[in-house]
Amino acid sequence: MPLMETRDEDAVLTVQLNRPERLNALNAPLRRAVGDLLGHAAGDEAVRVVVLTGSGDRAFCAGQDLGESAELAEGAGPEWMAGWRVYFHAFAHFPKPIVAAINGVAAGAGLQTALLADIRVAVPEARLLMAEVNVGLPAIVGGHLLGVHLGLSRAIDLVLTGREVRAGEAAEWGLVHEVVPPEALAERAAAIARSLAEKPPTALRLTMAHLRAGRREGLLEAEAAAERYQSAAIATGAPQAEMGRFLSRRTGRAAKDKQEGQACTNT
Repeated sequence: MPLMETRDEDAVLTVQLNRPERLNALNAPLRRAVGDLLGHAAGDEAVRVVVLTGSGDRAFCAGQDLGESAELAEGAGPEWMAGWRVYFHAFAHFPKPIVAAINGVAAGAGLQTALLADIRVAVPEARLLMAEVNVGLPAIVGGHLLGVHLGLSRAIDLVLTGREVRAGEAAEWGLVHEVVPPEALAERAAAIARSLAEKPPTALRLTMAHLRAGRREGLLEAEAAAERYQSAAIATGAPQAEMGRFLSRRTGRAAKDKQEGQACTNT
């Protein structure tokens, strides 16, 4: 199964993260694939706008793949963050608008991905959360991005509690620009993208250059801080243990659900 599915139409490149069995969680191959695609699209004059969404109806992106990060060696923090820097830079330097069509949960790095986009459209069932604290990691880049979009007070609330925000509340805050029914999400995101693609190209390019430049400095500082703080956390082994416990609980629930389903089938 390909990590992504793409469609190019009317100067709009639609990119769909395609790991539905993992709620479109980001592992290293998917991060590289997204970064490479954005790098290619940046130089493709036929592409004026990108729409980014997730496959399935449960998740836009559940964040970092915990199966991958739970196996990190205690000294692997700098190398791990180096991979994330490449991913973030692909968005921070992309010279064209990105529309995020949030079709379900956007957690951790999934929410960061949505926040690195320019326009966010979500379904009512979408849940947004910066949950690193729940798995033993400091939310440095996520905290920075939330602060940019929401201000310090609300950013502190979300990164310290790890609580979820529903699409309606996110729209009231301005974190999401529109909330639309699931059946209308793809077309509404495409319509917004087409309207952007129809703008005078020079004005759009220069506006995007200014917007990206204004946000890069803070992001670079947050990335450097994340390398220090997340490396310190990973070195303790606590995040790996928390992620392992989370995965164990999830595996246990899945096994129980399967047994109950088989029992129902056999009665």
